[in-house]
Amino acid sequence: MRSGRASRYDAIVLGGGPAGAAAAIALAGNGLAVALFARSRGATRLVGETVPPSIVRPLARLGLWESFVAAGHRASPGTGVIWGGEAPFENEFIANPYGAGWHLDRERFDDMLLCAARAAGAEVRFVAAGDSLDIQETPWLIDATGRASWLARRQGARRHSCDRLVALVRFARLACADDRTFIEARPDGWWYAACLPGDRVVAVYFTDADLLPPDRSRHWEREFGETRMVGGLAAAARDWSSVSVVAASSGCLSRFAGPGWLAVGDAALSYDPCSGQGIAKALQSALDAAAAVAADLAGDRGAVEAFAAATAQQFRKFVDSRSANYRREQRWPDATFWQRRHGRDELI
Repeated sequence: MRSGRASRYDAIVLGGGPAGAAAAIALAGNGLAVALFARSRGATRLVGETVPPSIVRPLARLGLWESFVAAGHRASPGTGVIWGGEAPFENEFIANPYGAGWHLDRERFDDMLLCAARAAGAEVRFVAAGDSLDIQETPWLIDATGRASWLARRQGARRHSCDRLVALVRFARLACADDRTFIEARPDGWWYAACLPGDRVVAVYFTDADLLPPDRSRHWEREFGETRMVGGLAAAARDWSSVSVVAASSGCLSRFAGPGWLAVGDAALSYDPCSGQGIAKALQSALDAAAAVAADLAGDRGAVEAFAAATAQQFRKFVDSRSANYRREQRWPDATFWQRRHGRDELI
């Protein structure tokens, strides 16, 4: 991918989500010439609404913590959980040194990051499907295209998954006073729900793609009716959206970098939504990648290799944590969904 010819840019970032925008901010902040190619958002509703208290760390490094706090996102004091037993329990953030978690207005959050990329000096371009991209002469390309891993796949990397997890997502209108996140295990999957800024609520059912019946809307409604905490939160919601089915599997690339390219965020590895770490990890991944690229351009030829090795180690730690979390739930030993997660994790 490297070229000996002069380039207008030191790096081009492909993808305008949190990881791509954060990479552009950090690279431009290091004095590099950066372009960010982002897809037009269109009518697609963004999914990924809850971040942990530790989100303060990457946002502070990006210089965006004050802007984030002022943006009207909804602070969350903790999580209500039914997992591993019938009795609900609370995971509270009261003792967390970083304070509360947050329920996001995702459009506002992503717009903040893109605006910050422009303000840092990155050139932000919106491209449509089918547009040609002049990227061949750029010293570094950063793949931030999400689970598609568009660039990495074209460099010969393969995408491996730990599971077949998908999310059945619905939004609705609800003026609610409960700011907690709710997580609830069920025989064939688990639920997540939260009240969002702007009097909205999201309720998501996670299960394996091959366990879904053809009528997914009816399946969502039937499973929703069997919940306790999630149904209690959203029972009064109105104007439900249609069901959207979104990939939610845990997985990673066979390699995270190569000559003149590297992958960040979900393009490199994706975390089980139950961890609640996806966006925070994407931002940190982008910061680490930007530091590696800047170091490489300054002459440190081992910096990107070290980034790739650290990314692989992070995924191994995540897999161990994921396995421990799922094995806490033993109420349905004969259910296919849980049997799969109680066995040995293998990439597929």
